[in-house]
Amino acid sequence: MERYTGPKQIRYGRRKRYTINKRRFTIFLIILFFIIIFTSYIIMPNIYFPQYKVTDMEDGHLEIYFSTALDQNVPWFYLAAVDKAENIQGEHITKERAGSIGIYLQGIQSPEQLKSMLVSYRDDKSFISKVEREVKKFKKLNSIYENKVFPIASEYEYAYEDSFGAKRTYGGERSHEGIDIMCDFDIPIISVCDGVVEAKGWLELGGWRLYIKGNDGIHYYYAHMSKYASGIREGSRIKKGQLIGYVGDTGYGSIGTSGKFDPHLHFGMYEKGKAVNPYPFLKAWEIYKVKLNGD
Repeated sequence: MERYTGPKQIRYGRRKRYTINKRRFTIFLIILFFIIIFTSYIIMPNIYFPQYKVTDMEDGHLEIYFSTALDQNVPWFYLAAVDKAENIQGEHITKERAGSIGIYLQGIQSPEQLKSMLVSYRDDKSFISKVEREVKKFKKLNSIYENKVFPIASEYEYAYEDSFGAKRTYGGERSHEGIDIMCDFDIPIISVCDGVVEAKGWLELGGWRLYIKGNDGIHYYYAHMSKYASGIREGSRIKKGQLIGYVGDTGYGSIGTSGKFDPHLHFGMYEKGKAVNPYPFLKAWEIYKVKLNGD
């Protein structure tokens, strides 16, 4: 008979140790880094190409680019990108210069065509690469410019000039934060873009007014209305070309005040709370008007 001698001791071998191949691990980290960079570039390109704002551009320069673009059938931001790449500033930005650049870019459909089209203008790889980078930085500003309509319907007469920044005295010394589009009483007012009504009601300076936040991030301000279109309320979704109200002469007093000035639409644009000049945009949008059948 086998004698019991207690529990057997089990011997375990040495625990296997794992080591990292430093070379392979370094290659893995490098590949991972570039994957992250590439992915973030696709998802958030603004990180690599900080976007120009309206306030980064001179009003007169925008007007030059917008008008030349229409004359030459060239998207305006290509003209601006060339000037930025060549560090052209101030009075050197002219309609003549923009027009001469536009000749080389007529018919351009995409940034991929820039290289072949700009070679005739300036055969310099470094310059062309810089222009391509500058084009990307105008994407946000171009979203404000494009796909808009004029705020007065095509059937009606109106007049306006660049009065942005002009002195105003009612309520104290201040500067004019928009453009006055002079026209007859009760002419329909059109939303220039898609957006959401953020504020509706009476404002002493603006009378019956609307703030619409556009899908482009700009706040559009319509003031001195005689009345609102039906169905307009805070939170309403607004479509480009939609009737939103009628021209009036309200404001400059307590609720219901009217007759303090000639009827007109005060049209304003605000970028991150700062008033920007709507004049160059209005001039560009004049060729895009809505016809209101039956109104």
